[in-house]
Amino acid sequence: MQWCKQKFPALAMLLGGAAVLVAALTFSPGADGWGEAGQWRLPPCSFKTITGWVFGRPLPCATCGFTHAFACAAHGRFAEAFREQPAGTVAFFAMLVMMAGAGWKLATDSPPVRLRQWQWVVLAIMGGTLLLVAWIGRLWEAFHAGR
Repeated sequence: MQWCKQKFPALAMLLGGAAVLVAALTFSPGADGWGEAGQWRLPPCSFKTITGWVFGRPLPCATCGFTHAFACAAHGRFAEAFREQPAGTVAFFAMLVMMAGAGWKLATDSPPVRLRQWQWVVLAIMGGTLLLVAWIGRLWEAFHAGR
């Protein structure tokens, strides 16, 4: 029972990250954002669909491009991943760091680093700011694409 309390969260994080990594490796995004022939056929973004009906042009949501960015980063195409969605690329590397930390916890029974509460707050603010700036950039592109 003690093992479950101490190591199960790290094991769940490691396995969950591995599942996301495997999924990203099996996805080869096409130029139009859809999977290439024989790959995943993801439905269009609901936010884009709704805004296309309301505003006459589809607008990207804050996380548009995350799947593409994760897939490109998993395949080693980091520049393309960053162009597609900077926040998604940073999230991909954050996932890898968390997986490494979980593996360290499982192997040594001690966390690699203990962050203070203010450090978590700073990381959350930086991540939220990056996501917001990336979304504003994508909205800017969407509004100025027709000009």
